[in-house]
Amino acid sequence: MTTRAEKRQIQTELLELQHRHEVEAVRLSLEAEQEFNERIRDLEGTAKDLHQSGWLGKLVLFMRGAQRPLWGYFVAYMDYMVFAGNWSLKGHEKLESAFWIINFLVLGFLFGERAVKNVAPLVSEMMKKGK
Repeated sequence: MTTRAEKRQIQTELLELQHRHEVEAVRLSLEAEQEFNERIRDLEGTAKDLHQSGWLGKLVLFMRGAQRPLWGYFVAYMDYMVFAGNWSLKGHEKLESAFWIINFLVLGFLFGERAVKNVAPLVSEMMKKGK
């Protein structure tokens, strides 16, 4: 029979072994992610590489940086026009679904997945009331 002290010793050793296993799993995961990122960097290049491409590289960098504001202002204008009643989506089911898809894509892109999850129930409720 084992004593309480032996049981505690065995339990402590098992916890240490489990901890070492978890640390090793996290380390391997981080190494795999780092290797993946390096592979992408090697295949696609970085923003520093675009500076070497002259004016075309600077244009691409500008366009990359302008994505969020351009899409944001476009969707804000589109939303204003729809909600102010200047553009009507009634009777155009495909247009209405495209409107909501564009809004969710841009909202998710600009503000992240959490923002979409927080707003989705409200929009779903509004659409049910509208029909």
